[in-house]
Amino acid sequence: MIYRAINSTIDYMLFTFGFIIAVQLPEFIQQYKQYIAGKLSESDWHLSGYQNIADKSFNGDIQVLINEYLKSGQSALNETGNLVAELVTRNNDLKVLISELDNESYLHQLLSFFQSFKAEDTQTVLSYYQMAIPLTVEAIGSGIVLAFLLIWLKILLGVTLNKLLFRKTVT
Repeated sequence: MIYRAINSTIDYMLFTFGFIIAVQLPEFIQQYKQYIAGKLSESDWHLSGYQNIADKSFNGDIQVLINEYLKSGQSALNETGNLVAELVTRNNDLKVLISELDNESYLHQLLSFFQSFKAEDTQTVLSYYQMAIPLTVEAIGSGIVLAFLLIWLKILLGVTLNKLLFRKTVT
C-alpha cells in the first residue's frame, strides 16, 4: 500500500516536473532566437567595415578581399584574411540558424535548436531567461509529451531494475 502511494507520488512529481519544463520550450526557443539575432547583428557590424572596403575596391566581393589579404605574404595581413573569412562563415552560419528557428513548424524549430545546440549560447540564454507559461498548442503539447516520456522512462527503469535485482538464479 505504501509502495503504491510512493510510486504514485513519484509519477505525479515526474509528470509535473516534465510538463513545467517542456512548457517553457517555445518561450526559450524564442529568447534563444533573439540572442542569436543579437549575435548576428554584432557579426554584421564587425563585417561591415570589411564589406565597405570590398565594395570600394573589389566590386563588393568580400571573397576577393580575403584572397588579397591571404596572398599578401605578410603575417599580419594573412591573419586579417583568416579573421575576415571566419567572420563571413560565422555570419552565414548565424543567418542559416535564424532562418531555421523562424520556421513556422514548431517541430522544425525544436530540431534546429537541438541540431545547432551550443552549450555556451544555451547557458547565456538560460542566465537571462524569463520564465513564461505560453498557452499555446506547442507549449502544452511539449509539456504533455515530456511529462509522459518521463513517466514511461521511470516505468522502464523500474521494470529493468526489478528484473536485474530480483531475477531467479537457476541451479
